[in-house]
Formats: sequence, C-alpha cells, structure tokens
Amino acid sequence: MFARRRLMTTFGLGALLAACGRETGDRPASPAEAARWAEGLALPPDPAFEGLLPPAAGPDPFAPLGHALRALEAGAEGRALVLILGDSHAAGPILSERLRDLFQSRYGAIGHGRLPPARAQRFWNPAGLFIAQNGEWEARNALRSTSPGPFGLTGYRLTGARAGDTLTLRTTDPRGFDRISLTLATGPSSGSFRLRAAGTPDAPHATATPAPDLRQMRYDVSPGTKEMALELLGDGPVELLGWGIDRRGRGVLVEAFGINGATLSTLDNRDPSILARELALTPPALVILEYGTNEATDRDLDADAYAAALARRIRALRTALPRSGIMLMGAPDAGRPARPAPRRPGQPARPATGCGGVTPLVSLATVKAAQRRAVEQTRAGFFDWSAEVTRDACRLPALAAASPPLMQRDLVHFTPDGYRLTAEKLHAAILHGAGIAPRATGA
Repeated sequence: MFARRRLMTTFGLGALLAACGRETGDRPASPAEAARWAEGLALPPDPAFEGLLPPAAGPDPFAPLGHALRALEAGAEGRALVLILGDSHAAGPILSERLRDLFQSRYGAIGHGRLPPARAQRFWNPAGLFIAQNGEWEARNALRSTSPGPFGLTGYRLTGARAGDTLTLRTTDPRGFDRISLTLATGPSSGSFRLRAAGTPDAPHATATPAPDLRQMRYDVSPGTKEMALELLGDGPVELLGWGIDRRGRGVLVEAFGINGATLSTLDNRDPSILARELALTPPALVILEYGTNEATDRDLDADAYAAALARRIRALRTALPRSGIMLMGAPDAGRPARPAPRRPGQPARPATGCGGVTPLVSLATVKAAQRRAVEQTRAGFFDWSAEVTRDACRLPALAAASPPLMQRDLVHFTPDGYRLTAEKLHAAILHGAGIAPRATGA
C-alpha cells in the first residue's frame, strides 16, 4: 500500500519491458532462433496482434484499439487484445465475459484466450468452461511480495510433479478451439508432460532449460476440439503460470487477470522479465488498470504518493507498449453496512452512522482524487465507474435491494447483473473514446 509510513519507490519494470517490447525487424529467423521459437523460448511478437496496431499510440489512449477495430470491421486479418489487470472485480469472470461477448459479437469471436492456470485461482468458475485438477498441485499467487514466485501476467502459479497427475480444460462452446497456449517457468530440474488433445502427437514435452527461463508454448490442434488435458510424467516439477484456448482467425480477445485483495503495488510481485516477454508476445491494443477498492480501506493512504505511483505505472506501461493504449478504471463507490451505535442503558438506540445505511470506505475519496490526478498527468483513458454505475456511496443499499440487485450485501462487490451492467457501460465508453458508433439496435 502507499501509506505515509511505507512508500514503495521501486519502479524498474518499465525499462525491462521496453527492452523486450522493441521491434524484431523483418529479417528471417536464423536456424537457432527458429529452433528456440519451436520450443517456446524467446518468441518474437505475434504478427497477428502487431499487424492491427498503429505505428505509435500517440496522445489518444483509445486510438490503438480504434485503429484495430476499424481494420477488423473493414475485413482485415488480425487480432486485437483488450487486457485487464486488477483486483477482485477483475478476478471474477463475469465482467470480462460480458465485455468479451460485446466485442466478439461485432468484431469476431475467437475464444477465451489466456487464463489463470487450472484451479490456482480459487472459486473461479468461468462460463462455458469445465476445469478439473487431479492429483497433488501447489497453487500460489502474487498477492504478497513474500509469496514464492516466479509469477507472470496471470499472477498465479501452479506446480505439480507426481506422475499421472492431470489438468483438464473442456469447453461447451460448439465451435470448440484449435489453438492451445501454455506458459511455463522452467529451469534445469523442470519436468515433462504429455498434452492430450485432438490433433496433437502423443509424445512427451520436456520443459527443462539450462538456467531459469520462460517457455510460451503454442500448439495447433484440430478445429472444433472441445477438450485438452495435461498429464505429468513425474521426472521433475512442472510450473504452469497460465494456459489458454482460442481459435485461429480474426477477432478480439478480452483477457482479465485479477487477485482478490490486490492493490496497484501487487503488480510489482510479478517477475519483470516474465511479464515483459508475455506482453511483448501479444501486445494489447488497450490495457485497463482496475485497482483502488483495496487501497480505499487503508486509513494511512497518502494521496500524493498514490497518485505518483499510478502515474509512474502508466508511464512505464506506455514506454513498454508504445503502440498500445492505457486506461484506468476509477474505483467504484464501496462501503460497509452501517450498524446502529451501541445502546446506552436507559436511552433509546441511536441510528446507524454513515449515509443511507452505509459507511463509505475510509479512503475512497482519497483514491478517487488520486486517480483523477494521475489521469490528468498522463492523459490516460478513464472510465468513471462511480458516475456510470454506483453514482454515490449512499445509493449502495438501494442497489443491493433493487430488483434485480446490482450490489452484493457487502456493499463492495457487485452481483452478476451489476458486473454485466458495468461491462456494458465500459464497452460503450471505450467505443465512444475510440470514435466508433455503437451498433444499431437489431444489427
């Protein structure tokens, strides 16, 4: 957190990301490079994502995505990525699923994209996917700096070593998938696995590398595949940082990675070199930072320090991803249900404190002001979640009592309907920022 007592001052990620994000040029790959790429090592940027981005993002944070969406609508081949990094609002699948549906219904449905590894993220149940984890697996996340890493883009790590233990991913989408991605942290003692899916050879896949490294494996499978499974061979640990499924072709991916309880500083718990290589491989058209709710619970939050940290993070991402837009989601209104004050003997009960039965989170106003200041300083995109959905902390109990309810009873998290409404408002704001008219009703 960005408390007066403890201000984080290390922001060295930008330079590393910038180094990994540079253009690789059009020269043909050498045999050595081609061999490493086939093993998922040191992959160059995916041209399907790069091809839809403008040469430079420019001052308009929505221009890169607008450029990509217009190209897709005109029939261009390629893929556009909207990437969300955040806290529990992003960790739940509903907001990103609705946003994905809205973009893909117009610009091309190509599947889910990258996901947290199996069941490393507890209580995560995305629609249309069945995920099974059998055997002895150790799950970690990047919430705390003391948690043993490494961690990459997803913020999760799943480790297994026992022969025969499996991970299974199945889709109910009748179109299935035809591509699989695996992101693995590797080293000299790393083990092997078999990948079972239609169209893949039944052969072991070794992951060991001479030194700590990252493998970003890509597999083409038979069109319409509905299920994949990863089975350990027991010759060493396999550390899965993420996996995913999609379909070849043109369209939009929306990927969201959040951790319950996360704050902006949680991003620093991801390994900078791993994060750099993952971002460089599939450069997003738009990066959305969704933080602030957990910072708002910190009584010692320093507004100046938090605003400066946000600005530095936005500038670091902009340096790393010069062809991508950066957007900030403002913290929504949130509070705690107000309780009646203790009753004194012989006196009537005193009414609850707060407004309308809710006490706003202690530093919510500070967070909102700091976010506004950072956006003004960096000219990042901004989605005012409070203005678009909650409007005022005093309305939270009414939103929880509405039919259908939009807030959960904790007055911090939204219901599925609340997250879908948020996604619809966010989608409209992004299209408006990009200068794209909404699709006509019934189109």
